[in-house]
Amino acid sequence: MVDRADQLRGDNQTLFDQLPEDGRTLSNIALQRKLGWSTNRYFAVRDALVDAGMVTRGRGRGGTVRRTAPDSPVDRRTVSVVIEDGADPSATVEATIKNELALYEPMRSVIAGDWAKDHRTDPLAVEITALQGRRSTGGTWSRPDITSVEVRTFAYVPGKHLEVVTFEVKAANAITVQAVYEALAHRRAATRSYVLLHVPTAEAEVLQVGVSDVALVARSHGVGVVTVGDPNNYETWEEIEEPRRVEPDPERLDAFIATQLSDKTRNLVSKRLR
Repeated sequence: MVDRADQLRGDNQTLFDQLPEDGRTLSNIALQRKLGWSTNRYFAVRDALVDAGMVTRGRGRGGTVRRTAPDSPVDRRTVSVVIEDGADPSATVEATIKNELALYEPMRSVIAGDWAKDHRTDPLAVEITALQGRRSTGGTWSRPDITSVEVRTFAYVPGKHLEVVTFEVKAANAITVQAVYEALAHRRAATRSYVLLHVPTAEAEVLQVGVSDVALVARSHGVGVVTVGDPNNYETWEEIEEPRRVEPDPERLDAFIATQLSDKTRNLVSKRLR
């Protein structure tokens, strides 16, 4: 067992002392701001304490952390549109598509940055895979909106492990359970899949029922669900359902990489797996 006293020195002690003794959580952003540290410094210290079993990561907007009790274990382009009565269907669809397209880049950027840091991943690439024109990618719902690719190695598990995580993005006016089934279609060739729901703060109460319906169906299928207040700000992202990791069929996974990802990313994957 790790001696807690040996781990609490320097920055480790400073961060640990800022966490409530009663086990209440703090968000990563709030704690980092309180300490006045850079992002790299903060996550390096946080991860060291997580590895030592002294701090536990949790869900919540921007990710959360809390003290681990000494005797506790460490927690180791089809668009669905809701058309209101009296609305012009064609105008509603057009607005929904524009809204969704506007979400892709800010969400991709956060996934490659703060999301990756919080989830302790180091992706080779995070790409917008929705916009591929008429390119054949394998049928209905075969294109995730965003895809993250990583090759992982572990201290005690031999080999290199390819992680492909897909994200289905939904604008606030298109939140229905269909998003889960689209994510499931992607997961046939991915290790994890998420639904990202844009839920602006001003509309959170109105959208609550729709979000709950999506979360309920997602939970039963092992699909992750994240609500996003501001697509540019990870502090407003909240993971309300965790995805279940699966091992996709190798042939299907290989075909996904060949048809969905850019030449640059395919070359990076190939080199890293050698």
